Amino acid sequence: MKKTIHINLSGMAFRIEDDAYDRLKAYMDAVEARLGADEAARETLDDIEARMAELFIPVTRQNEIAVTLADVEEVIKILGAPEDYATDTEPDDDEPVRKKKADTPIVVPKRLYRDPHSRVLAGVCSGLGAYFNIDPILFRLLFILGLFYGISILPYIILWIVMPKALTMEQRMQMYGGEPAYSKTRQAWAGGPKPDSGINKLLRVFAVIFGIILIGFTFLAMMVMAMSLMFTNLFVSIFPNSPDLGGLMEIFLAPNQSLPILIGLALTIGIPLIMIFYLGLHLVFQFRKGGKTIGTLGLILWLSGISLLAYGGFKVAELFKSYAYVEETTILSDIGGSKLYLQASDFPEVDYYHRNRNMIKLKNMEVAIRNGDFWVEGRSRIRVVKNAPRLAITLERQGRGKNEADAEHNASMTEYSWQQKDSILRLDKVYTLNRTAKFRDQKLTVRIEVPEGTEVEIDESVRKIVYMR
Repeated sequence: MKKTIHINLSGMAFRIEDDAYDRLKAYMDAVEARLGADEAARETLDDIEARMAELFIPVTRQNEIAVTLADVEEVIKILGAPEDYATDTEPDDDEPVRKKKADTPIVVPKRLYRDPHSRVLAGVCSGLGAYFNIDPILFRLLFILGLFYGISILPYIILWIVMPKALTMEQRMQMYGGEPAYSKTRQAWAGGPKPDSGINKLLRVFAVIFGIILIGFTFLAMMVMAMSLMFTNLFVSIFPNSPDLGGLMEIFLAPNQSLPILIGLALTIGIPLIMIFYLGLHLVFQFRKGGKTIGTLGLILWLSGISLLAYGGFKVAELFKSYAYVEETTILSDIGGSKLYLQASDFPEVDYYHRNRNMIKLKNMEVAIRNGDFWVEGRSRIRVVKNAPRLAITLERQGRGKNEADAEHNASMTEYSWQQKDSILRLDKVYTLNRTAKFRDQKLTVRIEVPEGTEVEIDESVRKIVYMR
């Protein structure tokens, strides 16, 4: 446990540990003794204090933590020993001229670092701004725009991993190429454009406008997502052509199975929306507090959402593990002639090719939305087998399940209707999934066996789905 005290450097207050204060005071006393006590010496000491304040601000996180002895030693290393502040006399003048090393810019090779003290998430954009001498707002806007196209997440994560964090003063000096991290007179980060530059003003205006757009867009998106996840009936009543997400999940999963997927979906989609909303607020108001906490918490929740989705996906994959094939054969009655007529039945909305309603594509079936309700259906595939030993119709059903018995049960849950009237065989153009069943990659093929000498006439209404063999 160390004692801390408060000091004032160049009009700025700092908390400093006791041993660090003793070292700092001894250094300043030695510099003062070296320079003297006249007005020029006082000006040099003020410059030294101003440079110290600029160097202490970032490492103390704007006075959130105390200055340590190691921080003081690093500042002394940057500013130089007291002996470096020598007095020289110019040849044509008797007045002593003091070398004010504190006023001399320190130039070091630039290196790419993340800036942990001026960040929204990880400090990547702040570090890029410092390295390229550009306002980090520009990089933040580019990464936000890239989010809408899905091209900026991976580069950001890679930069997050490969860019080291600038923690020490030496690393911060390298990040800014020797410039101090803050300027007392400009009240802005060093290395970037001055506040009165035209480019900076233009970027600031653009950032505010874009931030307002982001706030509005993400707020609306979060409201829509919340209504679709939590208030499905209200959501469907407001948007009658939209799918009820809860009802859609029931087609695939039982209620206890869908909960982790719904939570994972909410976190995976919702957390990026919240972070974009937060970035929009940051672009408009330029606050800094809470970035580390919000970024870390958001990343943890987002990864939790992905983990829940992965767990739910694994559980869903188990439900499709086994495969089964079920046949149901019916011998047709005598057609009273040598010709069999195939026609379409009067199944509602049988025009499979020209329906004007929302559809959700599955592997071999579709989810049709009729008046806010879901129907799972697929197009029938009808095969005509000639020269068979009998006149019969066979429904070949296929499906998947977590085991063979479950797969057989799921395969049998497809519903299909046909009707024979003398020589006319009426066939549904679509097959549907029982309302109580779950989608398990069900398929259905209708096989019509025709004995030798029997002619088959196919009506135009079913010609597209009948295959002769």
